[in-house]
Amino acid sequence: MQAFVLLIGVLAIFFILQAVVAAAFRIGPDNLTPANGLLLGLTGAVAALATVALARRWEGASMAGLGLPSRHAVRHLFAGIAVGGAIQAVAFGIMAAEGWYTVSTATVDLGSLTLMALTAICVGFWEEWAFRGVALRLPEQAVGTWWALVISSLLFGLLHAPNGNASPMTLVGIAVAGGLVLGGGFLLTRSLWLPIGLHIGWNFVQNSVFGTSSSGAGTIKETPLLRGHVNGPELWVGHPGDLESGLILILVGTTTGLILLALAVRAGHIRPTRRKTRTATV
Repeated sequence: MQAFVLLIGVLAIFFILQAVVAAAFRIGPDNLTPANGLLLGLTGAVAALATVALARRWEGASMAGLGLPSRHAVRHLFAGIAVGGAIQAVAFGIMAAEGWYTVSTATVDLGSLTLMALTAICVGFWEEWAFRGVALRLPEQAVGTWWALVISSLLFGLLHAPNGNASPMTLVGIAVAGGLVLGGGFLLTRSLWLPIGLHIGWNFVQNSVFGTSSSGAGTIKETPLLRGHVNGPELWVGHPGDLESGLILILVGTTTGLILLALAVRAGHIRPTRRKTRTATV
């Protein structure tokens, strides 16, 4: 119940603030610039901070207990960014080798790149707090790690259903690949900083470095480092503007997620279901 209330709280605050900001600044699909995208991203960060404060009072927990320890925070954050970016680099490398990804121009627009980096940070922070800090961490106490991972991954996939270019395969890709990578990062370190970094690296490198759209940022009119073009079998590269629906990114992400989960198991970070715990105590 606690997880449900907190998750509804962070989503409700986010969507209400986003609607208010969009109305106040007249932000719509036709004028979604990097600056406007950052304004909308900030609403998520505010929603997360508000419910972090609520969770601290409700649970009587420290920031570390909520998954936001200060120890190793910077190291885990940058390690996550590196791994998230590497996942995209491998996926784009495979597509380039097959002739399915080409680059027409390269442009260094520091203003656009900075704004998109800040947006990726805001989105990574609020989504990881909502779906790993709340929807994975709290249910895990009642149903164990594996069921909590399934629940949080499915909810994470469903969050992206309203996105304009999302398809059923997108939701599968985000739930399976994204859920395993991000959930695996949290379970390995028991800290949100690694999955926040993974999320930032995944989104920023895909959108702002390789110049193709993700399901969430597809309408932002940014100037990426590379103006990339994906043209290949939809089964492998996804439908236009949505690499998360393609098998290449799904398989690379899933492989990375399984490695992270295997390391989490090896580290002894997997919690059994309550029934197994009771049986072991009898």
